[in-house]
Amino acid sequence: MDREQLIAEIKKQLQEELKAYAQPLANKIPQEQKEQLQDIHSEVTTLIKENPWAAAGLAVVAGYFIGRLLHKRSHD
Repeated sequence: MDREQLIAEIKKQLQEELKAYAQPLANKIPQEQKEQLQDIHSEVTTLIKENPWAAAGLAVVAGYFIGRLLHKRSHD
């Protein structure tokens, strides 16, 4: 078995294992919550499409504050 075949086989095995782990997790989420998440996703997508500059501005502000929270000041 050459290197490319070995890599392909390992990749195939990993993908099968990931599917085996992901499926039980997806089954544990109640259908009602899945529907709520789908509704939220569609509403957020619509808002972003209608107001792209506001969404970009909100992302910048959130990024700034997260950066400030994570940044350690050297003189503190």
